[in-house]
Amino acid sequence: MKKMIVAEYDVAEYIQQQIKFFQKDKQEFAVSILWDEERDVKDITDKEIEEHFWGDYYIGEQHWEDFQYMLEEEFTQHIGKEVYVEGRKMGWRNLDGEKIFTINDPIDLFKEIAPECDLTYSMEKVKDKEYEVRIAHHDSPMGEMYNIKIK
Repeated sequence: MKKMIVAEYDVAEYIQQQIKFFQKDKQEFAVSILWDEERDVKDITDKEIEEHFWGDYYIGEQHWEDFQYMLEEEFTQHIGKEVYVEGRKMGWRNLDGEKIFTINDPIDLFKEIAPECDLTYSMEKVKDKEYEVRIAHHDSPMGEMYNIKIK
């Protein structure tokens, strides 16, 4: 099985993707973001789109909701199952460790391993019931690696 991205949480990357999408489709920006069907798309600049998304106070919340949805899509079927996690290069001391927990809610696959700080989180499916996660943050800018197996 080829690795497949299951869920990602990276606010800056999310904003960049929104900017790229709407710079290519300015009519969609006018209609769905500005709610102005009458706006001439020739008047919408790339800079205006950039400023809109970088200045959007709620975009982080929107991305968090999208991220939770991605986890729900993948892990709702595994609620009640036990998970074994092996972590490598964790924190500023690059520690290794392991953890076992039960999935009570799909967001547990984030909350049980991620530190409480600004971070990026990327989960890939390696094969059935096996995942790899990379988490980068201020104490581990190169990223911590986790192998997750659902029993």
